[in-house]
Formats: sequence, structure tokens, C-alpha cells
Amino acid sequence: MSAPETFPPPAARVDPRDLKAGHVVSDRNGYYDSQNIVAVGGQNGSAPIFSVVLHHSENHEGGPGLRLYGTRSTDLGRTWSPLIAIDDSATRQSHDGYQLVHLRPDGSERIFVFYGCNEGARSYHGAADNAAARIELPRSDMQLEEGYYLRFSDDHARSWSSARHVIPVRRTAIDRTNPWHGKIMGMFMCDKPSVIDGAVYFAFQKTPDGGGETPNSEVFFLCSRNLLTIDDPRNAIWETLPLGDVGLKPPGGELSLGEEPHIIAIGAHRPGRVFSLWRTETGKLAAAYSSNGGESWEPPFWLTYEGVPLGQGGMHAMKNPRGAITPARLRQRSPGGRAEFVLLFYNNGRTERLGYCGRRVYWITVGRETDAGTISWNQPEIALWWDGAGYEDRTDWNVDVSIVDGPGYPDWLEMEDGSLSFVESNKLAVRYHVVEPRLLQFLRAQPEACHLPLEGKVADASAAAIISAANPLAAPVLPDLRAGGGFTLLMQFRGTREAVLQRGTLISAMTTVTAALGEQATSRTITKGYKISVTAAAEIELMLTDGFEIVFNFATSTAANAGIWDGRDHVVTFIIDGGPRVASVVVDERLDAGGDAAAQGWVFHPPGLGEIGGSSVRLAPEFGGTLSRFVVYERALLTTEAIAAARALLSGC
Repeated sequence: MSAPETFPPPAARVDPRDLKAGHVVSDRNGYYDSQNIVAVGGQNGSAPIFSVVLHHSENHEGGPGLRLYGTRSTDLGRTWSPLIAIDDSATRQSHDGYQLVHLRPDGSERIFVFYGCNEGARSYHGAADNAAARIELPRSDMQLEEGYYLRFSDDHARSWSSARHVIPVRRTAIDRTNPWHGKIMGMFMCDKPSVIDGAVYFAFQKTPDGGGETPNSEVFFLCSRNLLTIDDPRNAIWETLPLGDVGLKPPGGELSLGEEPHIIAIGAHRPGRVFSLWRTETGKLAAAYSSNGGESWEPPFWLTYEGVPLGQGGMHAMKNPRGAITPARLRQRSPGGRAEFVLLFYNNGRTERLGYCGRRVYWITVGRETDAGTISWNQPEIALWWDGAGYEDRTDWNVDVSIVDGPGYPDWLEMEDGSLSFVESNKLAVRYHVVEPRLLQFLRAQPEACHLPLEGKVADASAAAIISAANPLAAPVLPDLRAGGGFTLLMQFRGTREAVLQRGTLISAMTTVTAALGEQATSRTITKGYKISVTAAAEIELMLTDGFEIVFNFATSTAANAGIWDGRDHVVTFIIDGGPRVASVVVDERLDAGGDAAAQGWVFHPPGLGEIGGSSVRLAPEFGGTLSRFVVYERALLTTEAIAAARALLSGC
């Protein structure tokens, strides 16, 4: 018998994008939120130590007992130490704790943690002119009086300083007009502090009623230019930005919340140039740029992939519900030396039920600094998925259960070798995830990618091989989606709207087989497979069926408006991913995001959809245009691969 070491290694059987595949950081009973991660140590070839700070309560979100905790990992995130309380009160509510690592002149590392802490009252006495009145609060964990606080650790997060040091916050108009005339401020922070031009920055929101997440909240920033040059944090000087009496507000709308903002530097060669973005309740992200370190800002706009306002060069808004986003500036730079950025967001514009929906899939995109000092963003890839209960699809939906239906409040960790990981929670447990290196490499290379992928290609009919419907193309049976695999169907074609509406079937891969039910001979048959055709609205639609009860239809939502029926060649790629059960479509070089027609361009395919067939393919059986290429992959391509294929086919690179 062969020695054990001669056997091949086990095959990978876990999708790294599956939330459940992450290493559990903590899963104590109760509620988790606002976790973040840093790395310290790692000198002289030793492994770095990971420190995670999170807040946890054995009650509920916003309820009593919310407390700040820390945990460490010495084995690159596989196992984690028991939680230790950072704040010493089990009744006074701590929240929004985020870390910053500072390398001191003597070579040691100090970890700062910035957080809020309040008494957690459900109501407050009214202002001086109505002291007898009491104001009831919808939640009680976002009211601060002194400001934010910081503690620090000089022993790699084994312990934290005993004293809370105050970070004073300047009162502004939104505070003076709240029910307490500014004595109490409504504030919340979900931003990991960063060092910009030598100063420490973090973003936060102020609310008009001190009750938490409320309409007409505003975005502010705290900045200390001397924290990193002094030994005693009590001597730090803090500024509240922007200057003036009003924070940043989204472009408009009553429910345009200025919530959970972030601030990042654009590029080292552009001192003072910073970028902020935040979530709203409009299905879009708000953003703004500043050229003087946040003292004043250009007009906020709805964030686009182009990184500039709609109508000023921006054409496609980045969609997001009222769910947590996390950007970061990467150490790694583009091939041309440009600063690069990473962003997790939900890639859907759902706004119903005040935003607690559409959180089951996290998408990742990479941005790149432009000559104009803005950030352009690549088309996104799936970073994480959660096959939870799907509460947004249930008739018994309610807010208490829906907020655990998907990942949220992640934080990035970039290592010296360029690897990228993050922590997140689905409110019930905190997990640590490593971004698949291949996915990250493709995503960063997306602006230059130009090739037709070969891996997994199982059928390829080029212009010379596109034959009549009487001679079908032989292709392998499509993978069963229930096994977690996937497939991709790519078409290159051209046509005019009038012609294709008359004859609109590009592909037909339908097979009729005997139903084979029971023990007696039967003439009953079923028809299974797939078909790609043009709808009455000139969109391109994919239909999948198992021949029994499941029929799945998925169409582009921007094809007709994108001008693909202009008589020139275009490429449409349907990607069916059995892991997250996501169907998406790339039109030329853009992932369909739904346009103005839908909240999102991708959908979940039915969980029972599996054995489809598709081995006999008729090419352009009834098509008023010209089909010049049809390619089948027995795997789900990345968005970037579909874009690279479109470039290769359309430009010949």
C-alpha cells in the first residue's frame, strides 16, 4: 500500500464566500454589532496578533447591557481568546468601538480604541423651558453628553487603559435644536479611524432627536492633529469638522439619512484630499469630496461607479439599502501606481420596511484614484453570502428577526503580502473571513482584463460554426445547481430592435424526455433545459426549467436602454451561481444593476432548481439578428471574467 503522503490532498469542498465557512470569533448568546479588526506584532518572522473589538449584549439591539469587548487571535484568525470587557460598566451602554494601530518612535505599537458610552436611559427630562416633560426614545444607546471616549493598549490588546479619555465634540445647530438644546447629543459612529496627512480622523453622525437612527441626521468628522505625537491622550486636541454649524447631508429627500459615514484619504500625493460616503434610505449611497482635510466639502452626490455625480460624468448609481457599508484604502497600488480602495456593499436598492432587507449577499468592489482626485469603482463581485431564513420573502416578516438575516458591519484587514480579510456578524455571531486571492486578483485587474476565459469552457460555437437549427450543437449537461456549482452562458450578437422583436429566439436548449413515472409504460413526457430570447420590451431573457414544477425566468433590465440593438456587436453573459443561488447578467462591460426599472439587477434562483439538462443546443433558431458566438462554461464566471471576455470579443485584444 502506498504511503499516506503519496495520496493527493483533499478536494476543497467549501465556498469561501459562504458566511458559515468563516472562523467564528464569538457566538455568545445575544446580539453582536460593530466588530473591527487590526493586526499587531509580527516582527522577526513571528505571526501577527489579530485584535477584534466588538460590542455585545445578551439583551437586544439598543437594549440595556450593550458592552464593548475585545478578543485576540495568535493563529491568523482560526481561534480566538475569550471576550474581555473593555469598558468597566455592565449597565452603562458602550457602543461603536473602533481600533487604530500606531507605531511609536521606540518601535512599540499602541492600539487606540474609540467609542461611545451613555447611561442608556429610555427617556430624558425636557429642556429647561419644559423641565417637567419627558421625551420617550425609540432606543437608548446613542445619546452622548461629553463626547466620544478613547482607551489604549500597549500590550497587543491583552489589556486596556483603566481611564476613559474624553474626545470632546463641538455642538452644532442639529444639537441646539434637539429636545435637550444640545445638553445631550444624538450620535453614532461606525468608522474605523485612519491617519490622513499625519492626523487621526473618524466620521460619525448626529441625529436631530437623540434617539438613534432618524431622518435628517448629519455627517461630521473628528480630527486630532497631535494625538500621535504625544504620550498622554488627555493632551490631544480634537476638532469637529466640517467648519460651521451644519454637517453633510445627502442630496435630498425626507428619509435621506446621513448614517454611518466613513472618511478615507484619496492619495498621498494629494494632501488634504479626502472622500466620505454613507448609507441613506433611498436605495443609494451618498458621497462627497473635500480638498482641505474635511474643513469644507464639495456638494454631496449619489455615488456612482464613475465616482462623480450623475449628469457630470457619472452614469450608474451604486445601489445599497439601509445597510452597513465598509470602505478602506489599500496599501497595494494599481499597476500604474494609483491608490486603490475596497468597498463592501449590498448592491441592491431596496428601501421598503426602512431598509431591513436585501442583506443576504455582500458584494465587493475595488476603486482606483483618478487624475481628477476622485475614485472610480469597478463592477462588483460576490464577497459573502448567507443562506439564512430569507425573512424578506416571508409573510410573517418583522424587524426583530429580519436584522439577523445576513452579514453586516464588517471591517477590513490588509496584510503586508496584499491578502485581504474581514470580520462581520449576522447579529448572532462574529466571523472572520479571508477574501479568496483569485477573486481579489481578478477584481483589482478588472480595468485592464481582456481575455476569453478557458477554465471550465465546455462548448464554443464561433461565427464559422453557427449552423442551422436542424443541426444542434452538442454540449455537456449543465451542472446541477443544488450541488453548489454553477454555469455561464455567453453570447455575442448584433441586430436591430425591429428585427429581433419579430424573430427573437437566440438559443434553444430544450429537451423532451419520457416522464418515467410509475412501473407501466407511459407516453407522458417532460421538457427541460433552457432558452434565451428577446422579450416584448427588447430585453434578453433566460428561461431555465427542470421540466416539472420549476420554471425560472431572468431578464436583463437595462439592455433595451443600453442601445444593444444598434446593429453593432454586443456581448451578454448570464452567470448562474449555485453557491449563493444568484443569477446575474453582464451586458458588454457592465454588471446589470437594474437601472431605473428594478431595485437590483441580480436575483436569487429557486432553491430546488437543479437538473436542467441542456445538452442539445439550437443556435439562433428564430433570431432576426446575427448570433456570432455562443460559449458555455460549466462554472459561474466572475463578473470580471465576463467583462474580460466581452472586451476580447468586441475589441480583439
